[in-house]
Amino acid sequence: MSETQQELPALRMWRPDTELPVCVLPPGYRVRLLADDEGEAWCACVLNDMGVDKISQELFKEKMLDDVNVPANSIFCIEDENHIPVATATAQLKLEGDGPHLHMVGVRENARGKGLGLPVCAAAVQKHRDEGRANCFLSTHDWRLPAVKQYLKLGFLPVLNHESVRGRWSVILKIFNIPSIPCVNEDLSPAENIIAAF
Repeated sequence: MSETQQELPALRMWRPDTELPVCVLPPGYRVRLLADDEGEAWCACVLNDMGVDKISQELFKEKMLDDVNVPANSIFCIEDENHIPVATATAQLKLEGDGPHLHMVGVRENARGKGLGLPVCAAAVQKHRDEGRANCFLSTHDWRLPAVKQYLKLGFLPVLNHESVRGRWSVILKIFNIPSIPCVNEDLSPAENIIAAF
């Protein structure tokens, strides 16, 4: 990650209320809610990212259980055949601001590349939908390409929240070999499609 990337604001995305894609888990894996005492497993999924620098139940409690924006029964995980959580995503509900968010998405290093990100994120988004929260937001960064690809598959659209965003997305689309995608302005009104920087 370059110094310039660190200075730019996060990429913001918004998902309108549309059907979620069908997600198929590999054999032996299943989606479920994370138990409050599984903080160490949660930390292992997001380790060395988003302020998680150690595996600690106390850190999990501080970052998630004590966060008023994380309602009960909103932290999802995918467990492996040994019932160990190896992926996580949270249906965060910001009490101040714009409400429903997809939050703290991570896959344990030894479980990456198995297609677990999409179904765990879909579970968190579905939680919002089930509770009447039709739209969903998230924040991410340019260098989180595997996650960004999953967000696009889930139906999230770029939000033009900064003058740099259109150009940054053009580069991302080129990497993904996607010619163009729809996007929205900050007020969620439709904007001109973003074109890949081919």
